[in-house]
Amino acid sequence: MQSARAGSARPPPALASISRETTEVMILSEGLGNDISDHDGPEWQQRRDVYQRADIRSSLIVPLYYRQELLAVLALHHTGSPRNWHEHEVQLAAGVADQAALALSQVRAYEQVRELARREALVNTITNAIRSSLDPQKIFAAITEQLGEALEVDGCALSLWSPGDEYMQCVGLYNAAIKETVVETRPAALSEPDTSTTTNLPLLGVETNQSIESDQSDDLPQSAAPISGNPVLQELIRTRAPVAIADIEQRPDSMVMLPLRSPSKALLVVPLLLDGDIIGSISLRQNHQVRHWQPSEIDMVLLVAAQAALAVQQARLYQKTRQQAERLLEADRLKTEFFQNVSHEFRTPLTLMIGPLETVVNQQQDLSLDQAKIALRNSRRLLRLVNQLLDLQRFDAGRMQPSFRPCDLVEFCQQTVESFKSYCDRKQINLVTNLQSCPQLYLDLERFDKVLYNLLSNAMKFTPTDGTITVSLQPEGNYCRLMVKDTGIGIKQEQLPHLFERFRQAEGSANRSFEGSGLGLALVKELVELHHGRITVESEYGQGTTFTVWLQMGNLHLPPSPLLDVPAEFDARRAAVELADVEVDLPDVQIDDINLPEVLVADGSASLTDHGQLGSNTVLVVDDNPDLRRYVSMMLQNAGFNAVLAKNGADGFNKAQTYHPDVIVTDLMMPQVSGLELIRMIRSSPELRGTPIILLTAKADEDTRIEGVERGADAYVSKPFNDRELIAEVRNLQALKAEERRVAHLNKYLTESVLRRFLPESMVKKAAAGDLTLDLRPEPRLITILFSDIVGFTRMSNALQSQGVAELLNEYLGEMTRAVFENQGTVDKFVGDAIMALYGAPEEMSPSEQVRRAIATARQMLVALEKLNQGWQERGLVGRNEVPPVRFRCGIHQGMAVVGLFGSQERSDFTAIGPSVNIAARLQEATAPNSIMVSAMVAQYVPDEEIIKREFLELKGIDEPVMTCVINPNMLNQ
Repeated sequence: MQSARAGSARPPPALASISRETTEVMILSEGLGNDISDHDGPEWQQRRDVYQRADIRSSLIVPLYYRQELLAVLALHHTGSPRNWHEHEVQLAAGVADQAALALSQVRAYEQVRELARREALVNTITNAIRSSLDPQKIFAAITEQLGEALEVDGCALSLWSPGDEYMQCVGLYNAAIKETVVETRPAALSEPDTSTTTNLPLLGVETNQSIESDQSDDLPQSAAPISGNPVLQELIRTRAPVAIADIEQRPDSMVMLPLRSPSKALLVVPLLLDGDIIGSISLRQNHQVRHWQPSEIDMVLLVAAQAALAVQQARLYQKTRQQAERLLEADRLKTEFFQNVSHEFRTPLTLMIGPLETVVNQQQDLSLDQAKIALRNSRRLLRLVNQLLDLQRFDAGRMQPSFRPCDLVEFCQQTVESFKSYCDRKQINLVTNLQSCPQLYLDLERFDKVLYNLLSNAMKFTPTDGTITVSLQPEGNYCRLMVKDTGIGIKQEQLPHLFERFRQAEGSANRSFEGSGLGLALVKELVELHHGRITVESEYGQGTTFTVWLQMGNLHLPPSPLLDVPAEFDARRAAVELADVEVDLPDVQIDDINLPEVLVADGSASLTDHGQLGSNTVLVVDDNPDLRRYVSMMLQNAGFNAVLAKNGADGFNKAQTYHPDVIVTDLMMPQVSGLELIRMIRSSPELRGTPIILLTAKADEDTRIEGVERGADAYVSKPFNDRELIAEVRNLQALKAEERRVAHLNKYLTESVLRRFLPESMVKKAAAGDLTLDLRPEPRLITILFSDIVGFTRMSNALQSQGVAELLNEYLGEMTRAVFENQGTVDKFVGDAIMALYGAPEEMSPSEQVRRAIATARQMLVALEKLNQGWQERGLVGRNEVPPVRFRCGIHQGMAVVGLFGSQERSDFTAIGPSVNIAARLQEATAPNSIMVSAMVAQYVPDEEIIKREFLELKGIDEPVMTCVINPNMLNQ
């Protein structure tokens, strides 16, 4: 503390430079200059200059002590003239100094407590964030945001790196300018540090405020320079201590060249240490002003850095545990999928073995030759699958012990290709060889033959008719190259990396194109590597695939213990087992040279009709396995059913549309269209949607069963199945379907019989088919009412006998009803010989359309009545015995009425009620015989040339006269 002479507003700033530390009260007056002149050096020379410029003649200097600690110095200066300091002035200054020392100590204690509290609050906040969450993003956001706000800096960044990395990876960034905290969202940010080179990672401590887009859509800045080119980080690595820069411009030249991409004035970088190693750093920056980083601030950042290091370790452990859990779940899923498909491959041949055996045992018969061939073929398939599983298990257990012998690979390839030739001929595939002599190779033929068998089997399976398979062998330097190339369907590029993985190969989709466990290529890779060779694959989807096997010549690359000098011999007996899958994949007509027809007609059933229909008792069998398709169809044929065969879902849907089967039995996993897709197609077809479907499959898990039921399967039969079980399911569903049809037919009959009483035939058919929804609840509607009646019917009925009256009246009402229906009208009721018809209910029509159809009906009635009279005269019903020809009157009115079903649950009628009905009836009474009278409401829609006359009439029951119009009955309705 310093004071100038009274009158000065504030002490000159230079007075601070002449403050001096003292432990006792000092009075400097006349001897002041001598006191300073006793010392040399720039500092003392500066003090002398200040004293002279300020003209200081006397000074009183008092130390401020608190608990024996020197806190400050109180200096009183007098200028212009010397001053003698009195005792009481010295005592006063000392007393003030004591009070000032006490106040300073309290302020310092308060600041220390506040700083400690702020630090503890910050640490508690960050600690709570670490403990309360396993989400690294939330932890890093809390660290950077809380630390940045606590120290009031422009930016705070947290990054992960190690001295061996090329770039740093920013995982948390706080920007005070926009009050935003950004965190790294990529899992790689928490991966264990390594010495590999990485690029395009954020640079901690030199971050930018701008977001830069990247492949991962990060909002964090990208690195501008490697760690090796950052002098701050190099100092951090060297000292493992905080680097504090108050003013970057005042640092040496090397510091000025920092790779900063945003304006920064001050910088503080603190290392993250874990077990003495740097795993990252925290950086704080001030953009536009110098900042002297206080020791308390540095201590706070160090404390936070220690917590951050623990958070990083915790996050890494969490990330590692989560990744391990995900890998375990994925492995479990793949294994489950694999075993489901392996189960499918087991269950299908077991069905074809157990089913026929159970049948012949139960029937006490001998096994037929066809059934024996099916059982043998599928026994070999099962044996091949078991052998593949055992071979892979031996590889996994390290118990595959090869025995390498000299081998003539050309002869081996010729014999193997020859075993496939007959199958290729039957499938019409060209099999080409190009085999060049190779020096002697050492192979374990008992195991290596499975390599060529698998590659050729796959080529045959995926190559269509008229395709080509090429097997070539030629030396390439110190290696022998064996290639199997086909012109098949090829492999998609995304599947190539997983082609030799056993779990990946077991495709789990329901519409996979071909059967197979997916073990073959996995076993091929293991067997090739057993011979110290390698296998590669090239494929273009839709064009074909090429597998290349590289085998090293000689035996120097092989371990000496399993080497034998006895030449290896090819064992053709193993071909029967290896070729089992090839036989199954051949088309139907080529299995055992037996042509299996598309339709198997049951014994005693009628043959196909001229339209290709089988009638009732027909079952469609859909399965891509020819053996199983044959077995099921013959089982159904023996049970009295007509069986239609389809090889996949697409073929099955076409056959269903052609034959309309009573029941469909379909496999689940099929090429092109799966069983579930077939169910969807059947349920979407109006003609087939009610057909019962049995899902026949080897996938017996609960999820597949539920999915099948949800898609619309009526029953689910798992392989292997009992023939009695399947036949019982078919018969039960057939009976249920027959009952459904009977009930549906009855409902249709009842619906039509009720609606036909008052609706046109076209509306009756729509309503019975469910294509028309009728709301028959009573409601007010604008309708047109036609009312007609026979003139003199009472006198006529008295003259005719009852039988004649009934005959005449029924014919009359029939023709009149036909006229109403043909004009889309509704017959409301018959009242004796009177007819009431409605237009606009229940089917809505425009008012003009109602009138047009009502008048057309009346004119058609007159024409029909004329023809009826001619017939009745010929039969003697009218025109004699005082019975004149029948004449009728017709009245038409349009207005509001309540229309709907009236009555009770036991008896109800569809009718219209209201004054409009009464007006139509009164118009009929007022008109002349064989004429048509309409109201003014109707006449407004009738052309003037069709109206004969207009007049007001007093109608019975109507209070006021009504305007009426007589319509020309002979004019054609336009």
